Amino acid sequence: MTRALGMLLGAFFVAALLSTQAPSVRAEAVIEASSVDNGYPKQLTFKVTARSDSDITDATLAYSITGRGSSALGKPANPPSGKNVTVEVVLQVNSGASYIPVGSEFVYHWEITSADGKTVSGPEQTFFFLPPNQDWKSVKGEFMTVYYHGDKESLANSYLKAGVETYDKIGKTLFGVTLKQVPVKVILFDNEKESDLSRPGAGAGSFDAAVTTCGTKVTNDIILLIPVECGSTDRTDTLRHEFGHILNQTAGEGLLTKLPSWLDEGTAVFAQLGPGDYQTAFAQAARDKKLIPFSEMATPTSDARKVGIFYGQAYNMVKYLIEKGGPAKYGEFFATMKKGQRFDQALKTVYGFDMTGFESEFLAAQGSSAPRATVAPTQRPQQVQPTAAPTKAPSVAQAQSPKSDTGISTASKVVVGASMLFALLAVLSFLMLQMMSNNRKSAAARFAPRHDPPRDDT
Repeated sequence: MTRALGMLLGAFFVAALLSTQAPSVRAEAVIEASSVDNGYPKQLTFKVTARSDSDITDATLAYSITGRGSSALGKPANPPSGKNVTVEVVLQVNSGASYIPVGSEFVYHWEITSADGKTVSGPEQTFFFLPPNQDWKSVKGEFMTVYYHGDKESLANSYLKAGVETYDKIGKTLFGVTLKQVPVKVILFDNEKESDLSRPGAGAGSFDAAVTTCGTKVTNDIILLIPVECGSTDRTDTLRHEFGHILNQTAGEGLLTKLPSWLDEGTAVFAQLGPGDYQTAFAQAARDKKLIPFSEMATPTSDARKVGIFYGQAYNMVKYLIEKGGPAKYGEFFATMKKGQRFDQALKTVYGFDMTGFESEFLAAQGSSAPRATVAPTQRPQQVQPTAAPTKAPSVAQAQSPKSDTGISTASKVVVGASMLFALLAVLSFLMLQMMSNNRKSAAARFAPRHDPPRDDT
């Protein structure tokens, strides 16, 4: 009797245990597959297939991009429904509202929720975003990776070497900083047409049509390049320039401080092996007294004809500061901005003059007077290089008349003489009109009918 009762209680306990565990086993969702469809250049589509013993009611894509310091959640356009589902989340990568550049590394996982409220997280995965339909290869250094396709390994290595030299020249010697986000990823395209699809805001406006975009720094760790000479005899200068922007940002920009364009672009040109055609454009503008006022150098010119002058002047402004106080003082200038001072305040703190004083000294050193003011630009284009020697905007010529011995110009004499002649003719015309008027009045009085007053015959 006791044995039978024990067996009965044991069976009851096993049944109870199985009944408490069964719902959990039945409700657990399983992620069977996930993938990414590369819809370059516009979108990426993340897909997942999952099953569960109970209905799946929700799916979430959780993702982050390496180096951005933030994460996000994506939801499918239509919520899942059923025990076996396939859903997708579409991310816009190059639209007016969103831009995620090629060279971005996604770290992501899916979260699947079933009807009983249980959520299962899938394994963490990575996706490296590059244009599809190309056999992408890479060469890697300590802090930089260059991605390329085709037979360009030697070229890619030359860019890698240029990166090392720029880091030594600008990052270490000039600023004394260390890169925070590595590796810097360089995406090497064949030509501008291919790279245009990857650039943010590429358009067909007059500015884009007049210049060639040889390189673009799109984030603090991604550079887009095409392998051409851009205003310089060394095509690696584009990499040096764009990498210079990353080092400038590391050394001088903070949460509340941004570099003015002349300082950012001028230092980036300084990072090159040489200023190339920019120096030619600047020298010509200085001779013609058509340099850009410093008050208009905070943003780049939107006039394609002045691109070369802008970059050349920015470079010479930076070069003047470096030569005036040495690399250490220039590094101090950037460090002061990094701590929160505006660039004009930092300029006063480190160099002892404001922008007006800087302009006066600079122009005096160039042997040039203050430039004629022009309308300030209203947009900020990508870093660009001119396709040819920059053309100069037409200016209004001031005509000068030859002078006589008396100091009165011949033109002035003509004007005075004509005025006196017109005055004399006006007087004669008035007298003739008066004579004609008097003659008409006399004739009217002689031949007019006479009206006698009525008589009263009574």
